[in-house]
Amino acid sequence: MKSRTNLFIGMLIFIIYCLIIILSNYFMSKADTLNNENYEMISGILFGFIGIPIFSIIVPIYLANKWKLDYSIWPKSKNAFLVVIFIVCYIILTNYTSFKYFLTSTYTVQDYIIHYTSTLLFHVTYYPLFLIFLFPVLRANFGLWIGIISTSILFALYHLTQYYFFPAGTTLLMQIVLTIAFAFNILIYLWSESILLVSLLHSTNGAIGLIANGTIFNEVDFVFYLTIVIVVSLFLYYLIKETNQRKTKEYNDEWWIHFKKF
Repeated sequence: MKSRTNLFIGMLIFIIYCLIIILSNYFMSKADTLNNENYEMISGILFGFIGIPIFSIIVPIYLANKWKLDYSIWPKSKNAFLVVIFIVCYIILTNYTSFKYFLTSTYTVQDYIIHYTSTLLFHVTYYPLFLIFLFPVLRANFGLWIGIISTSILFALYHLTQYYFFPAGTTLLMQIVLTIAFAFNILIYLWSESILLVSLLHSTNGAIGLIANGTIFNEVDFVFYLTIVIVVSLFLYYLIKETNQRKTKEYNDEWWIHFKKF
């Protein structure tokens, strides 16, 4: 009964989050159409002050801790160095053709740094909602594989709410790609035992993909600084949580995938 209640609450939070993001996209589209800065401000408040920090980070992490859901910041039973090497190789192999774009582009190193930092807001911040919170709840109710598939589908459907900020995500092909890619990311997470590393992997691939398709966020504005505040706060939490996990030795061996003991 408790797991069913958790499932209901989890889906409710997901729906509320999606509604907030839809409204944010709506007001931003109005802002651009009508050249109205008030709509842009409302969109920014919904996205940067309510949607992401509250419903994608704070509430999911709070409930995950309250319900004692399994999640890990850094590898516990695996060799962290080998995990990092694997993730770096994965990024290089999956973006090999995209790297050619960097060799011919005219952007500076500073542009790339600003772009990567800016994209963290879109890629790192929803991992507490989807992997720390929703995935364990879905797994508890439906098992491992249905949990992976359903979480990945929800992740893809979430991109439908970003119809203005990320219109490419609303196409059927991209929905399929997002579902498959996130399912693979979940498997990497379950093997690596690190929410931090898999979220950075996702963010790096996303940042490279945007640049390769001609989109770069190289403006230093209010959203850029807000991103730094949110991401730094999230990573500080990860550091504190990891320290506490090391002290208390919280580790559920059955939760993680072990192809081989490293």
